[in-house]
Order: sequence, then C-alpha cells, then structure tokens
Amino acid sequence: MRVPFRLLRFILGHELAGRHRAAALGRLLRWQIGGRAAGLPMVVPLVGPTRLLLRRGLSSATAAWYVGLTDYREMGFCLHLLRPGDLMGDIGANIGVYALLAAGVAGAEVVAVEPAAATLPHLHDNIRLNDLAALVTILPVAMGEAPGRLRLTAGRGAANRVLRAGEAEAAVEVAVTTLDAAFAGRTPLLLKLDVEGFEARILAGGARILADPALRALIVETAGHGSRYGEEPDAPLRRHGFAPFDYDPRRRALTPRAGPGAPNTLYLRDAAFCAARVAEAPAFEVFGERL
Repeated sequence: MRVPFRLLRFILGHELAGRHRAAALGRLLRWQIGGRAAGLPMVVPLVGPTRLLLRRGLSSATAAWYVGLTDYREMGFCLHLLRPGDLMGDIGANIGVYALLAAGVAGAEVVAVEPAAATLPHLHDNIRLNDLAALVTILPVAMGEAPGRLRLTAGRGAANRVLRAGEAEAAVEVAVTTLDAAFAGRTPLLLKLDVEGFEARILAGGARILADPALRALIVETAGHGSRYGEEPDAPLRRHGFAPFDYDPRRRALTPRAGPGAPNTLYLRDAAFCAARVAEAPAFEVFGERL
C-alpha cells in the first residue's frame, strides 16, 4: 500500500482531523485496505445519522471520510446556521457532502446543482442512501449569467470547469440556467458556490436572489482563479452588502476578514442574525468531539 505524502499532509494538517490523528489514520487504513485495495465500495458514517458511499476514484468522498469535515470551518458554519424549514443552494454539489450535512443533519431543504454527467450518479446514490429525496432536489444543469449552453471539461472529477472560447480540451456540452430561474421565486438562506472560478458569472444571474435580504450568507470558492472568467466574486458580493468573515466552529465565533481567503470564503450580509443562529444551534459530533 502506498499513500501519497500529499494525502498524509492533508490529513495530519487538517484543523479537525489533526487533533484526532490516530482516528483519522485509522479511517485511511480502513479504506485503503478494506475498500480500495479490494476494489469494493464501502458505506461509512459521516456526521450524525448520515452515511457516505466510498468508491475508488471518488476523492471528494474519501477525503470527507478521512477528516470528518473536508471544509472544516465552512461545513461547521453550515451545520450551525441551518434549521428545518430553511433552504440552502448547493451550487457545484459534486457527490453531495454539503447536501448531506444540510439536509441529513440540520434538516434543511437543499437544491443541489451538479452538471457533470459522470458525477451525478454518485450524488443520486448518496441522497438515496440517506433517504433524503424529500429534502434534496437535484438539478443536472450548469449555472451562468443567462440560460443557454456551455462546454464543460470531462474527466477531472471535482475539478471540472467551464471551458472558455478557444480552449481545446475534451469537453461535454451542458444546459445552463440561472440562480434566479433555478429557485423559481424562492430565496435560500445560504448559498454555497464551488464552481472552479465561475462564481462571479453565476452571481450575475442571481440579481433577484442577491437583492433579497432573506439571503443571509454565502460560502464561496475564492481560490484566485475566478479572473480567468473576467471577475472574482468578492466585488459583486460587496456591492450587494456582503462582507467576508471567518468562522470558528469550536467557539462558534464569527470574525470579520479584510478580504477573501483560500480556498473558500464565508460572506455574510446579516452578521447579527448569523451569530445568534450559530450560538443557539444544537451540537453535532465528529471524531467524538462535540462542536
């Protein structure tokens, strides 16, 4: 068995798993020996009642299993903010880890948007595995500033992205809708956008939602590659009154930031509302630690 050094560094340096190294490395060995080496899928616990299906090649799933919460601060915020009856938009849902946490643990309704045909079966599997079809609506489309068609890379897994004009790469053409159209007159409390730099273009198609004060928070990928499509998401979000924050799930503390972080940034428009929500949220348990 060979475990890449990069994977070990990710696990041992993770804000949650790094405090529970023996347990995290035990999970790694369980999958590497019991599932991956045998070429068999494995169903594992995630958080609370939720479960996750692991298969070879699904790095998003195995990472979540190894460290409990892949995006520790952002996923912690999601779990503490949301309640039954709330609506979340998971744009770039991939295999559905955020959707499972929001619906399966917090009890919120989720619209999960995922355009990659190779990924969609795994998203559906995880929703069925957790019996969450009544709470999670899956939209097999891309999002942009206007309806139409876009070319999407193929074979990159979670890193699939929209191709720009003139880029020559294996691609598939997908249908495009907008944020405003996808939510059909409703406004989510929380939006998560992880679309490999296309975030600002998606925000351009959500004028109604962004103007609605019912949208309190966003979790946005801000890894610095949005400029390939013309604009980073920070500027349009600030124009709509959002500001960047950090979140500490252990202390349940929200702290303003001077600018966006990496790979993701939490943006709030109503920090007082969010602070009250997270302070009153039920605790959840990962690695035996209550957060």
